[in-house]
Parts: sequence; C-alpha cells; structure tokens
Amino acid sequence: MEKITFAVSKRADQKPKSLRREGSIPANMYQSGKDSLALACATNAFKKLYEEVGDTGLVYLKIDGVEKEMPVLIDEVQYDYKGQVLHVVFRKVNLKEKIKAEIPVELTGEFDIDNAVVVLVQDAVEVEALPTDLPEGFNIDQSILKEIGQTITLADLDFDKEKVTLVLDEDVQPEDVTLVSVQEKREEEPEEVIAEEPAEPERVGEKAEEASATEETKKEE
Repeated sequence: MEKITFAVSKRADQKPKSLRREGSIPANMYQSGKDSLALACATNAFKKLYEEVGDTGLVYLKIDGVEKEMPVLIDEVQYDYKGQVLHVVFRKVNLKEKIKAEIPVELTGEFDIDNAVVVLVQDAVEVEALPTDLPEGFNIDQSILKEIGQTITLADLDFDKEKVTLVLDEDVQPEDVTLVSVQEKREEEPEEVIAEEPAEPERVGEKAEEASATEETKKEE
C-alpha cells in the first residue's frame, strides 16, 4: 500500500472562524496518554485526502516543526448545515497494536431481477486489525444476486482472515448477520381520496330577506 502523507501546521490562539476565512480547517490530533495537539490544515487539500482514504485509510501527518511523522486515522469530521467541513479529529495509532474500526459496505455491479429490490441491511462492518491491515471497504457485487429471498452475510465477505477479524458477540456467527437481501418489490397502494361535501351555495336572496327583516324589527322597536 502506498504511504500517504498529509501536511498540517500547529494551531496557536487563532479563532476557528478566522482560520476558515483563510481557507483552513481547525483540527486536533488525539494521542493515548498525552494531550491533544491543536492543528490546522488546508481545506481543499483535506477534502481530497478524505475522498481518498475515508475513515479507515492510514495517513502520516507531517506536522510543521515536528521531525517525526505521525501515523493517524481520520476519526471524526464535523460539518455545518451547508456541508462545509468545520473541524477534523485525527487519532494517532500504534502500528504494532490492533485497533477496531467500522469498515463501509458498498454495492457494486448491476442488479437485474424483475419485481425485486436490493436492500443494504448493514452499511458498515466492525473489524479488528493492525492499522496497516484495515480494509478500505467491503464491496459487494450485486450482479451475483439472482432471485428474491437471496441474501449475503458476513460469511460471504472476502478479506484476509489471518490479518482481519470480524468483531461479533460471542453467540453470533458470521452467517447469521445479513448484509444484503433481495426483496420483492411492493407496489405502493394509492391513497384513498375522501371527497368533501360541497359547500352549500350562498343564497343571496335569503341573505337579503334576513337583512331586511332585521332592519324592520329595529324600526318597529
């Protein structure tokens, strides 16, 4: 696997809003047993990095003023309501210690079964592995699905079982966990439309008679 490095700088007392106006993202790097480091990174450069490595790709941070590169995973990305990145959290990892991570599941290929739909039951799988052995993702080829009722479970995933372990409860087996299923397409029933009673047309003559009778009563009084 190609080594991916990413340049960041130490963040002093500059306010986050000011950093963002200058095209940077405030960030932190958390490390076990030590204080977190306040960092900043270029917005566009981070977007490209995140598209490439996601949450499970190993990145080596080149921190301005620090000689040693830091192996990290992208632990959290915070967005505003417009989808702009507000803050990033990097997590330093020990390359010799296994860690747990959520690996995304994605459907690939073409699905072609009449009157059926593919349902992605679980979009991520928790695994345990060394940081350098974490899968980037689990791709499931939906073209292998041929009939309604067919499923794909954890047991069907293709990965190096000597390096990667599925994280499961003690009484759960991989074949018991469904990731994808083929279900019959259900036609949406049309909503019942209840016709409202037509409004009683206003009878101008009667209104006029009522008004006239009222006026007469007032005169008599």
